[in-house]
Amino acid sequence: LSTWYETSSVGQFLRWWIAELKSFVPEKHQEKIFPRAIKIYLVHSDEDIFVWCKKGTVFEKYLGSENEHGEKEQWWHQLQHIVNKADGKKVEVQFLLPNDHALVRKIALPGAAKENLDEVIDFELDKYVPFNSEQVQLGYKIDKQKSNESKILIDLAVIPKQKVTDVLNLCDEKSILLDGIDVNLKDTGKEPQYLGVNLLPRDKRKAKDYFNLQLNLGLLLLLFGLIYFVMYTSLDNKQIKIDRLTEINSQLQKQARMSKLLRKELKEVIVSSKFLQNKKKEHPPLVATFSEVTSILPDHTYITRLKIGQESLEITGQSDNANSLVPKLDKSPLWFVPHVVGGIVPDPRTGKEKFTIKADLHEPQEEEENGKS
Repeated sequence: LSTWYETSSVGQFLRWWIAELKSFVPEKHQEKIFPRAIKIYLVHSDEDIFVWCKKGTVFEKYLGSENEHGEKEQWWHQLQHIVNKADGKKVEVQFLLPNDHALVRKIALPGAAKENLDEVIDFELDKYVPFNSEQVQLGYKIDKQKSNESKILIDLAVIPKQKVTDVLNLCDEKSILLDGIDVNLKDTGKEPQYLGVNLLPRDKRKAKDYFNLQLNLGLLLLLFGLIYFVMYTSLDNKQIKIDRLTEINSQLQKQARMSKLLRKELKEVIVSSKFLQNKKKEHPPLVATFSEVTSILPDHTYITRLKIGQESLEITGQSDNANSLVPKLDKSPLWFVPHVVGGIVPDPRTGKEKFTIKADLHEPQEEEENGKS
């Protein structure tokens, strides 16, 4: 998976994308936000070991200081000073062997070998070096610029296993843990140029520290969990409010319907009560009508028939002077426009005049309109 990632377009895109994102950060803040590991290179020569320090892309040779006897500090003391001054930053220690201690070959393999690169190189090692895999320690680096889907170019480095054992024994004596063993392509006195392979046996390599990755993943999961909890709780609360409002709305609708029915019933009751009142207003009481008739008619007049209807009043009787009755009846406010109906006929038996007088119980519209005009 690591080999595939190094040569795939996905890995190239992610490396470019991350580099572009970092480039937007001002240089004075880049080291604080994106701290880089301090890389220490122990450059081996026949006489001594020199300590080089790389910060970012700049190499610096550590000159060290002298002790109280005026002697130059040993290389492991120099390394310890650099580690102490790292201020919590990650420190990687690489041991660089001279170029003449290793065999470096550039080999080409088919693209299909990418998935099992270690097995293919181990199987075909005798084609490139005159040693078998049990005698040497090998390391390789894929040339990303010149490799493609059909062909993989590899920088292969091979050193005797005894050389690796000697380096490990030397570092164990000084209590130094190595991150890798590489090959220095330049002379010892010059700025080192490493090949980029790791000749350190896999069982001697430091275990990768995934604490930050695990911490970030844990925090990310916690963040998603909190977001989900907040969203779920919010939606749940909103649903509870909606259900409560729906129930209240249903109750209010029932109350509104009941209120509407009660209002309708009240209106009907009011209309009914007004109907009776109107009827009473429109039709004077019978007692008042009888009293009004008896009080208006003179003593020489008597009534043989009195008919009170919805719209009119009809009086039939006999009187000494029937014509004088109409003006008298016209003075009453209980009826309107009294008039004789059928004429006045004398009664030979009583010597009086028979009459029939009719009056309206409602004021005629024509008269009202004429009065208005």
